[in-house]
Amino acid sequence: MNRLYLAAALLALPLPLNAAAANPNLAETPATPRYTPRLLSAEEARRDVALLRRALETVHPGLYRYTTKAGIDAAFARLESAASAPITDLALHGEVARLLATIHCDHTKAEMSDAITAFRTANPTHLPLRFQLIEGRMIVLSTDAQAGAPPVGSEILSINGMPVPRLLLQLAPLTSYDGTTDQAIAAKLADDSDLMGDDFNENYPALFGFPDAWRIEWKPVGDTASTTADLRPIRFAQWTSLAGPGARYRGDFYNSVSWRMNGKTARLGIDTFVNYRNPVQATAFLNGFFAAMAEAGTDHLILDLRRNGGGSDEVPVALGRYLIDKPFVWTKPQRLKAVRYGDLPNHISAWGDRDALFNPPLDAFTRAADGWYERTPVLRGAAVTDQDTRFEQQPVSQNRFTGRLTILSGPHAGSATTMAIAQLKEKAGATIVGEDSGGSAEGPTAGRIFLLNLPASGIKLRVPEAWNRTAITRFTPGKGVGADQLVVPTLADFQVGRDRAIAVAQGALPARSDSAALVATALTGDWTGTLDYRDYRKDTRTTLPTLMRSDGQALAWTFDDGPGKTVRSTERWVFDAAGRSLTITSGSNQPEPWRVVESRASADGTSFTLVLDGASEENGRRVSARKILTRDGNRLRITKQTQAAGEPFLMRQSYELHR
Repeated sequence: MNRLYLAAALLALPLPLNAAAANPNLAETPATPRYTPRLLSAEEARRDVALLRRALETVHPGLYRYTTKAGIDAAFARLESAASAPITDLALHGEVARLLATIHCDHTKAEMSDAITAFRTANPTHLPLRFQLIEGRMIVLSTDAQAGAPPVGSEILSINGMPVPRLLLQLAPLTSYDGTTDQAIAAKLADDSDLMGDDFNENYPALFGFPDAWRIEWKPVGDTASTTADLRPIRFAQWTSLAGPGARYRGDFYNSVSWRMNGKTARLGIDTFVNYRNPVQATAFLNGFFAAMAEAGTDHLILDLRRNGGGSDEVPVALGRYLIDKPFVWTKPQRLKAVRYGDLPNHISAWGDRDALFNPPLDAFTRAADGWYERTPVLRGAAVTDQDTRFEQQPVSQNRFTGRLTILSGPHAGSATTMAIAQLKEKAGATIVGEDSGGSAEGPTAGRIFLLNLPASGIKLRVPEAWNRTAITRFTPGKGVGADQLVVPTLADFQVGRDRAIAVAQGALPARSDSAALVATALTGDWTGTLDYRDYRKDTRTTLPTLMRSDGQALAWTFDDGPGKTVRSTERWVFDAAGRSLTITSGSNQPEPWRVVESRASADGTSFTLVLDGASEENGRRVSARKILTRDGNRLRITKQTQAAGEPFLMRQSYELHR
């Protein structure tokens, strides 16, 4: 067979300072004003860091909740070392974001200074595309249609000369998420409405500055040759108009609801619980949907919260009034580390009455034995409302739903959304379909979010003042809500526009126990295509033409590794009798044990998805591993991903094969 060579490697080449010299198309565009980072003296930086530390140690109720004091002290030591010499405002922002991410609180984040935000609003700085991490690859969802832009569905290999895996691993430590919900990292890198679009665009400048152009190396999934394009940055407003993997940027509850009915099944999608910018009375607003279900005799509600990052408590409480069949309490009294803050309010902005916020009467709290404060619940009127979450709520008397409840969940869900999923699972018997949520089922650190201004740099910090606690009895510390029926998004689903989570919720794709027979059918035959693998030591990518022949258990591989160099290997896939685990043996290597976490096939047998979880070793460290096999007609893909704690899953190797 003939060797198919990759395009000329550009990974090691730096992006030209004047990108127009490399791409004549860019020369037609007027030069973008450059942001000149402001250099802070060591004394200015130290003062900002000292104020930051004092505020966190005084106010933050979750500072040591997920990371030990020794771990937080080490993170502070790194930040204080960075601030011991002159440092730019951009570089300090990156170091502050790194420290805050160590706390593992999704409500504790850094916002850029007003000067940097104004520059980013007025000038093009954003990546001119939206992406989603699927099977550990950066897949293009949409672009602004510049000449040379990668097409939708293609894979980005490198950005500005840096391989995507290496870039993501540098950005991940700056990403805030709750507890040990590592699955949220990939979601937030691609979509995070708390920041200027997502964690990628928010934190890239802090590490690498604002690029004059974005050099994108891409290729169609499974192809051997890559293409490189120099693209103009776009403004933030343009970026928010592109289709992304999450909800509309900073939408409101009233305009983020979708609704479908099909026979006795209804699907209600709510993309945000934010109800404070343009508030509506939540119980009354939802009544129309539940009245329609009551009239239609709906017996199955699918509540889609996969794109919902949280918001106001009164919206999920209103949902609870329609879905829970007996009186319930939504939250326990909040716990606060402090209720007096010294001179810190001079540096803090927050919504509401400042005197009531910073000088509340002490008799409004109960002092616990550990010195913390528990806020005493106070009714706001004569009757309990949706907003009185710490008092017993009554189910609605009309149009309450009594049928089967399924919730679609995933890593975008967090904060109030995860609290709602936990409540409805425990009190309404909801079945959770999709992926494990982000957030904290036990309850996040939130309450009012203080915005601390660091005077010298202008960096702003979001600091939560209270620990919100969900009124549930069962949860896993540090986790969101686990899926009862796991449905892992795959490239095969994306490529054909298939939403398997909805199909599973509707009962059209039940879990299969005959994995061994399904895999044997999926693998059997003669296949041709490519092996695409990542050298995790160098983060280089190699694609080899590949042949595979299988009888359903034995796999014989042939790889074209260059002129005159043909490599052959074999594998054997053996399931246990119950079809719940798989052992893969390859040559003289140690057998690899895998656990079946998802196995589903379409009714007509034309498509099949198998997801396996296991462990592997990379660079001497133990990592989590996931293998995904999908078969659609005459197309077969087998992808292995790996992940260490605090990192997103990244593609390790992938076979793209055809009959």
